[in-house]
Amino acid sequence: MQTGRRQDDALTGRSALLIDDNAFMRRLVRSLLRQFGFDDIHEAADGSEALLRVTERQFDVIVCDWMMEPTDGYAFVRSLRQHAVPAVQTLPVVMLTAVAAQNKVMAARDAGVTEYLVKPVSSGKLRARLIAALIRPRDFVVADDYVGPDRRRRDDVEYQGTRRRLSDRLRSLTDEEGEDWANAAANYATVLRGDIERMQVELAGIAADARPSFEAWRSVHRMAHDLKGQAPTFGYVAAAEIAGSLERLLRPAMQAPDMLERAGERRLRAGKTHVEALSLILEQGITGRSPETDALAERLNRTVERVHRESLL
Repeated sequence: MQTGRRQDDALTGRSALLIDDNAFMRRLVRSLLRQFGFDDIHEAADGSEALLRVTERQFDVIVCDWMMEPTDGYAFVRSLRQHAVPAVQTLPVVMLTAVAAQNKVMAARDAGVTEYLVKPVSSGKLRARLIAALIRPRDFVVADDYVGPDRRRRDDVEYQGTRRRLSDRLRSLTDEEGEDWANAAANYATVLRGDIERMQVELAGIAADARPSFEAWRSVHRMAHDLKGQAPTFGYVAAAEIAGSLERLLRPAMQAPDMLERAGERRLRAGKTHVEALSLILEQGITGRSPETDALAERLNRTVERVHRESLL
């Protein structure tokens, strides 16, 4: 299979603003955009910085993560769609995120997102969404209760009419991965190891504190969330499953911080167990699922349920 750069005439020469607080993901997506033919790519680490960027110059498209601080992708899109400058207000936004809950997807749609792509991502999926956003744009609607692309779009796999989504038609095409993608995958073990070490540091700090540290727990939750979405992209399916379990362990407390006062010791032990499991599978070179990793995931999930039950007492 040819691994050289593949460019789409429709995307060649385009400009993009890439918004993500994870430097590794920015490098990866930047390399893919270059592979597609984009020649003017700018970056921002969160929505606040991005809002400054869009006032400085014009872009053809924005690729945006959801979970960022201090201004996340959802808040950014809402602000963008209320911008006073029409050329800024109507910019197409492809949200590339690990947030997959249906209510969040619908919220992003209602905020005015143009295309929504859930990690793990491949170059083919991203390319399809960019083409859909740039080449077959939907009418832009400005109404009292909504500003953004027309939401009335069929999403029926059986539908073959003229309004069928281009991204749906492209979904089955062969996905040719470029050299930049392969290099990023080869380097991901280093990224994963760094995240594991940072989570270990945060958990050690939590153990040393007399009271639960919301900021430290939030940091662990964010890293687990990112790993859940990123790891499958590079073949680390087992790590993604464990990270997803860790993210579920902490999600209720992130939504209701007072829960950190409950089941504190059990939550800390469970958090450490999850991170130790991540470290072990990385050390052993385990990437895909197996009966052993499935059994480990099941034990971790039971631990999560026990913490949740104790937190409700």
